[in-house]
Amino acid sequence: MNRRSTHLLLAAAALAAPALLTACGGDSTPVATDDVTPAAAPARTVTVEDLLTDADTVYGDGADWFRRGAGEDEMAGDLPNPCLAQGLTGTGATGVVRGDYELRNTDDPSVEVVGDFLTQLVAQYDDAEAAEAAYQQVLDAVAACEDRPAAIEDYRSFEPRAVEVDGATASVVDAHYGPLPDAFEDGDAAYIMETGVLRSGDRITVLTSVVVGQDYNFLDGTPVENMLVPAGALLAD
Repeated sequence: MNRRSTHLLLAAAALAAPALLTACGGDSTPVATDDVTPAAAPARTVTVEDLLTDADTVYGDGADWFRRGAGEDEMAGDLPNPCLAQGLTGTGATGVVRGDYELRNTDDPSVEVVGDFLTQLVAQYDDAEAAEAAYQQVLDAVAACEDRPAAIEDYRSFEPRAVEVDGATASVVDAHYGPLPDAFEDGDAAYIMETGVLRSGDRITVLTSVVVGQDYNFLDGTPVENMLVPAGALLAD
C-alpha cells in the first residue's frame, strides 16, 4: 500500500467606510449606505493546521505514529483508504488536505516497523448537510469496500461503532483484509484496518490506520478512537 501525502488562503473582508461629500455651504452629507455592497466573506477551506500533529497521534506502549508528510490530496494512485478510490473529492468536498504518518518503535528506534500506515483526510463542504451526506457515504463505502484494488481478495468489516466526541458526530469501522505480501505472511496475520470518520459542522475527517498483525487489543480505547477526540477539537468552529 503506497503512502503519499495543503495550504490555506486567508482573505480578509474589507469593510467600506462611508465617504463624506462636502457641499459649498460646508454641510456634510454621508453616502447612502443602501448603495454600498458589502464584501463577500471568504469561503472556508482546510489547511495542514487542521491535521493531527505528532503530539496528537497515539498508538500503544512502545510505539507511536509520526507525521512524515502533509499537503493537498491529489490522489494520483495513492489511496488514503483502500475503500475510497476517489478519496473525499468523490464525496463532493470543495477542498481536501492530507497527512501521512508512519509507526515507529519508540522503545527501540533501531527496530524498523514495516507494512503499517496511518493517513488522515480533512475535507471542507459547502454546508453541514453536504458534510453529513459525505459522512454517511464514507461509512457505507468502508463497510462494503466494493470499489477496492484487485489485490485485496478478502475483506471483512464489522458494524460501525459510535465514538463520543464533543460537538461532533463520529464512528469507527473495523476491518480485516488480505492477502498479505509474502514478506509479511506468517500464516495467521492480516491487514487490520481501523477507519474513524468524524463530522464537525461543514467539515469531515477520515482517519485510516492499517497495521499488520493478528491481534488489535487496547484497554483504554483503540488508537483511532482516541485520536478522533483531538481531530474533532481541531475542526471545531
